[in-house]
Amino acid sequence: MPAVCARGRRRWYHSGLRGDIIMLDWNKTDLLQALPEFDWQHLPKAGRALQPYCDFYRLRFSEASVHYAGRLSCAGYQLAVQSWAPAQVRGTAILVHGYYDHTGIYGSLIRFCLQQQLQVLIVDLPGHGLSGGEPAAIGSFQEYDEIFSVLVQRAQQFLPAPLHVFGQSTGGAIIVNYVLKRQLQPAQSPFTSINLLSPLVRPWRWQQVKMLQPLLGPFLRQLKRTFHPNSSDTVFLDFIARHDPLQPRFLNLRWVRALRHWVPFIEAQPPLELVVNIVQGDQDGTVAWPHNLQVLQQKFPQRRLYMLPGAGHQLVNESEALRERLYAQLASWLHDQPEASVSVEAADISG
Repeated sequence: MPAVCARGRRRWYHSGLRGDIIMLDWNKTDLLQALPEFDWQHLPKAGRALQPYCDFYRLRFSEASVHYAGRLSCAGYQLAVQSWAPAQVRGTAILVHGYYDHTGIYGSLIRFCLQQQLQVLIVDLPGHGLSGGEPAAIGSFQEYDEIFSVLVQRAQQFLPAPLHVFGQSTGGAIIVNYVLKRQLQPAQSPFTSINLLSPLVRPWRWQQVKMLQPLLGPFLRQLKRTFHPNSSDTVFLDFIARHDPLQPRFLNLRWVRALRHWVPFIEAQPPLELVVNIVQGDQDGTVAWPHNLQVLQQKFPQRRLYMLPGAGHQLVNESEALRERLYAQLASWLHDQPEASVSVEAADISG
């Protein structure tokens, strides 16, 4: 559990991000309710209520000229949406986080996208981060699809083109589901680039998971989460295991059931000619990556693969040296595409 000392509604946390003792003067329920409606035509700037949260997770970026934040009603959930824009915008990046993850721990990927002059759009998935919903649960992966499709539609309508997507683990699965379900060929795809980091198809020990969920599901709602090392960054591992107040502490069996139904659906889909960029660490013990890469090769024969030796599952929270190699490769892929620069003011007006 987090190292915490309760004093009324204020709590003191040891922040593993910097090793400081800081006051946690916020909670997710109050923050979500304090967020204004996310008006796509007039993006709401992040208010003062969000400042302690941003300080805690170090979500202040010198590369960003403006930070937007709001609450989105979608698929029956109240979702926290955030966006950062650089002064000069050359497109939009939609980031989709993984299971157990949230916006707060994706600072390195947000900064990378801002450095590429991309406006960032990211939502905390249901039951994650600041968003509402049963913790770490989902009824069906198609609920994720409904949410992601709304983000894509609104980004196409109101945010600067071209559109890039980045998905970590389950986030990658959501993107794969989106394009395969709709059978989007290159001329139909809304994405200039599709970037999958440690993408989920099957988790590690999938056969055991398939057998246990039907047996345990009728009797248990959740199992206590075990924090396995999924990165070589020990400071990050300590932070999520002991100090991150937004980390779910249980594996929700509703999510496992949803995954069990999704895997055969996605593995049965016909292939596409889309170019998909995949980064995979060879020390990943979270997903069954040798199998997953075979599946993704079948679904996307034009895929580009970059293996990252020594990297675990949490690529955006790996050691600095491994992150540098990750982002150098992503930048190389992004620069394959010509993009026209527009100002952030023009991007706002276009909505």
